[in-house]
Amino acid sequence: AASCSSNRGRDTMTRLGARAVWSVLDSALIRNSFTLVGGTLATQAIVFLLSPLLARIFAIADFGNLANYNAWVAILALLSCLRYEHAIIVAADARTTVRVVALTGLLCVASVVLYTALAFILRGTYGGTGYLRYLQDIALFIPLGVLGVCITSPLTQLNVKAGRFKRLAAVGVLQAVVTVALQLVFGFTHVRHGLILGTLIGYAFSSATLGLLALKDGFLAHLFRELTVRRMLVTARQFADFPRYTLGADAVNVVAQQFVPVFVLALFGPVTAGIYAFAIRIVRAPLLVISASISTALRREALDHLHEPLGLDRLMKHTTGTLMLFAAPPFLLASLYGPELFAVAFGTQWREAGRVVQILGPGIYFEFVALPLAVFFLVTRTQRYTFWIQIIGFALLVGALWMGRHLFGDFRSTCFLISGAMVIGNLLTIALARRVAQTSPPAVAPVTQVPAVRLGPLGDDAHV
Repeated sequence: AASCSSNRGRDTMTRLGARAVWSVLDSALIRNSFTLVGGTLATQAIVFLLSPLLARIFAIADFGNLANYNAWVAILALLSCLRYEHAIIVAADARTTVRVVALTGLLCVASVVLYTALAFILRGTYGGTGYLRYLQDIALFIPLGVLGVCITSPLTQLNVKAGRFKRLAAVGVLQAVVTVALQLVFGFTHVRHGLILGTLIGYAFSSATLGLLALKDGFLAHLFRELTVRRMLVTARQFADFPRYTLGADAVNVVAQQFVPVFVLALFGPVTAGIYAFAIRIVRAPLLVISASISTALRREALDHLHEPLGLDRLMKHTTGTLMLFAAPPFLLASLYGPELFAVAFGTQWREAGRVVQILGPGIYFEFVALPLAVFFLVTRTQRYTFWIQIIGFALLVGALWMGRHLFGDFRSTCFLISGAMVIGNLLTIALARRVAQTSPPAVAPVTQVPAVRLGPLGDDAHV
């Protein structure tokens, strides 16, 4: 009898465990995250598997120049749209969504024209020394790269709102294939700046693909009808919190994430910057891209739970635990065997890049966990926390770079200081996101569900 009772108890526990696992796997967040992360993993697998070949056909300094290009494209693209593209996901109806897309497009075109003029002026400035000559060399590529990112970003948010996660995953994989394939072709044919050209054309492919799909859906047919000065001004004022709070925080975040190789290039030279940039490309960048994919899915899920009792708190705990478990194995592997793995996979000249990954490991780990949690500040309209977190993190980063260069004069010591700054800033993000999730939502209009993007006619009675 005792044996039968024990067996029944084990069966009950097994059923409860299976039910719990199924309830987790059956959630919309997990399904959407798996779709985006699956595409991201495929993308990063392509990049990773071909990276040993890229590492052997391009010079170390080429990766430093690529990081320099990526940093300027990232910050200028962010400043171009003033972060209004994030308003697409919270726009209340189809007409407002169209107007936000039109506003971001208008800002993008004006900004790219300005950047192109500045690039020609910079190229015409002869006798550049120090960092200026590295920037002059790539100046004309930057406006084209900004254009690709500025087109892709609002179209991505539009697809997120419509729940087209499979489309986004597929476009991401195709973009990676085009990018790496062209980089290999340019490398074998010794085309100058082949890494940059491949990246630029890959983004152009992504933006063109998403644009054609939006055109096919019929969405862009309504775009120009809403593009009036009065409606753009009203839309800009309606979502003014995004440039007021999100822009500053994200700008500091981009500088902190993307501009470290630029600072390293200016302080230690292009070869050291290439080592740092390659280390980030292989380990940190894939983890952050996966984290950003989870963030994209989490944004929609967080809106659905915003006005449920303790809904955000439960979502916060579940997301944090899942991210910490997911990141632990690669973090431990890189921390223990980073230099050896890089030497075997990419050649002995990249052993130091593995050492960089080993040192930055704790900072990368907590950054992976913290990045998606910033969604909680966005959906609760507490973006001011994000802004101050990024200010503190940036101050710590600048302090680490200054101390590493002028007090220690050693790049490894600088990496230890950078890792410490990353750990502090990201733990602060996790703590404040938990606090926001535990408190009641602010007094905003309830959003029980993210409205789907309706692609049919808007009607002839459009008004401001």
